[in-house]
Amino acid sequence: MPDRSDPLSKPAKPLTRTRPMSDEPGFVDGIPVEELVRLTREFTARITNEDRQRLTLELTEGGRSIQSGTPYILQQFFTGKIDLDTELMKRYPNAPLLSSGHFTPAPGKRGRRGFAQFKSQDESASLNFDVYGTDGTLEADFILRGMIGVRFSLGAVSDAGRRRFIDLMRRQNGIAILWTKERWERDYLIFVVRERFARMYAFSPGRFDAACRLPPPLLEDFIKWLAGFWITDEPRPESASEPDKPSW
Repeated sequence: MPDRSDPLSKPAKPLTRTRPMSDEPGFVDGIPVEELVRLTREFTARITNEDRQRLTLELTEGGRSIQSGTPYILQQFFTGKIDLDTELMKRYPNAPLLSSGHFTPAPGKRGRRGFAQFKSQDESASLNFDVYGTDGTLEADFILRGMIGVRFSLGAVSDAGRRRFIDLMRRQNGIAILWTKERWERDYLIFVVRERFARMYAFSPGRFDAACRLPPPLLEDFIKWLAGFWITDEPRPESASEPDKPSW
């Protein structure tokens, strides 16, 4: 039998780390935090640049000139002089977080008309969306303390424009502008999405602006709800197609 008093006769213990790699200070899954920050910033910058190029191309293909009549902040963005996300956050630093939502009909369902409402935790700020199933017209009402409300009305958005917007909003990161063929001459919305967390900005030329924030679960439900009206070639639920039943 081995001499237990001799330490060399004892079985060797397997080498183990005293702390998992992901728990080491300054590391996440073995990658330095600084490196993760750098990679994230590079990825965000690349997506933003792709969005900028896409929007610029859409404008020029539509016969628009960036230098002619474009709102200053958009002109600076299109020419690559500013980061739109950073600039809008500076202008609207305390946009309320709307943390609860209600949808009629439920996301993914359809009817002749839809209504969605988002509220802040203290209910001092809210946002209402109305969408009409006949032509897809969308209206957004920002309401402050239940007393003052401002409405943004988007007219006809082409079927291709609706599909493109829904596809862009389904990304984890990116910038999407929802506007009609009149662009900035009519009301329009800007969504900046970062890790599925959205900042929404509404603009009504020469009148008023508004801003709010939506957490990932509500943003996901909103896009699914809106797609139920805007993506018209998807199978229509039987309950929504029966004419004797109310749409909501």
